[in-house]
Amino acid sequence: MKENINLYKFDELDSTNDYLRRNHKSHEEFDVISARTQTHGKARRQNDWVSMDGMAIFSFFLKERDDWEIENYLKLPLIAGLATINGLKKIENLEYKFKWTNDVYLKNKKLCGILLEKTENVYIVGIGINVNNILPENLQNKAISLTQLTNKKYQIDEVIKILFQSFKYYVNSWKMDYGKIFWIK
Repeated sequence: MKENINLYKFDELDSTNDYLRRNHKSHEEFDVISARTQTHGKARRQNDWVSMDGMAIFSFFLKERDDWEIENYLKLPLIAGLATINGLKKIENLEYKFKWTNDVYLKNKKLCGILLEKTENVYIVGIGINVNNILPENLQNKAISLTQLTNKKYQIDEVIKILFQSFKYYVNSWKMDYGKIFWIK
């Protein structure tokens, strides 16, 4: 069963993660912030994230939970990767690969980047996926978009909703016990 999500769409932001860092107090947990493009997209280790029209670029946050230990939050990149692949398989059933800690690959090329950051008592999850964008020639040997592979166009909002719902399902159906992840069915 699909649930409604609060999707806040912007034509352009500096970074969806930075927007939430500045504005998380005016949003609810799991509100989704998306941007058509970012002027200062980020990747891990302060690297730049190339942002272009046709990508699915979005962020949301989780509040700290009383029943989770700090070590449990270290597993969020794994949860985000698994949820992203699960969501992508619902869109196109292809052979995605998760490269620890924050990338999803397709045909040995980067399809998606995931960035998790903490500010105050929230964990911000940012995801950028090459969906309908056509990558410039200088990136085509190391990155890929769904459109370039399938010759189909996708509804960006639907891609975001499917991936977000997958993440929310995974986060709400796991518990931690002795450092292991157990899925509750």
